[in-house]
Amino acid sequence: MESKIPTIEKHKDAYVKIRIIESLDELTLGLKLLKEGFSRNSASKVFLSWKAIISALAVINLEKMPRNEKEKEWYYKTGFLAPTTGLKGISQRLEELGFKVNHLTSTALELHRYSYNGLYKGASDYSDRSEAIRDIIQLSKEIMTIIKEFFKNYWDDEIEEHYRIAEKEIGELMHT
Repeated sequence: MESKIPTIEKHKDAYVKIRIIESLDELTLGLKLLKEGFSRNSASKVFLSWKAIISALAVINLEKMPRNEKEKEWYYKTGFLAPTTGLKGISQRLEELGFKVNHLTSTALELHRYSYNGLYKGASDYSDRSEAIRDIIQLSKEIMTIIKEFFKNYWDDEIEEHYRIAEKEIGELMHT
């Protein structure tokens, strides 16, 4: 007989904090890659940063996310992880709960496709690299704003340190 996996609700605060730090670290790495000219790698990291944010928001709102028992089971087993295939639906639900994230998830998914497919016609949402770079920078700025706005209750010195590092990378990128 399999043992029951510990449920997310027992470790919500720690999980959210880890995802915030993960988001900031992925963002920092993505911005460093962009400065070095690796836009597809950067897009992938910024996508992962966004995915971590959606996961953290889903966990904070775990009790409100499901509309029925089937959804409740999914959110508590898998949905809280914000899998790529569920990212749009989770974001739409978060939008219903008052979080304006759905349009940013669309951008993040466009960047995800770009990271895999490059500018290949029909498989990319971008016609040239500069379009993708603009979205990478814009989504990066939005991530920083959302972290400050939605995760005030989790803020501590450790998150502040990771935030400042990401903020420095954005600043340097804007001045190059």
